[in-house]
Amino acid sequence: MLKRILTIGAVLAGVAVFIVIVVVLEDRRLARLTGTAPGQVTRVVVQTDSDSDDSSTVVHFTYVVAGRTLGDQSTKGGDVSDDFLQGAAVTVCYDPGKPADTEVYQAGRTCPPR
Repeated sequence: MLKRILTIGAVLAGVAVFIVIVVVLEDRRLARLTGTAPGQVTRVVVQTDSDSDDSSTVVHFTYVVAGRTLGDQSTKGGDVSDDFLQGAAVTVCYDPGKPADTEVYQAGRTCPPR
């Protein structure tokens, strides 16, 4: 019994460490998104997991950096399709050293995202 409890505890500790690492890496990535560009939503797809009824929204968008039009997509938790209508203006936060690294927000948002 003690062995089972220790095994479960070790697994939970491992999962907790993994989650912390993922959160820290994402925070660091978002902190580098200091560039701001106007963008436009080109497509929105809501995906629903039939087993759990959880949904996510994939927002496809274009944006302009240094005169070049680029495109990307961002996955948002839940159905936020009303916030990102096709054709709507958006704010794109991007890494100036790597403009393909982006995150998209409703128009008017300041970068870096916090």
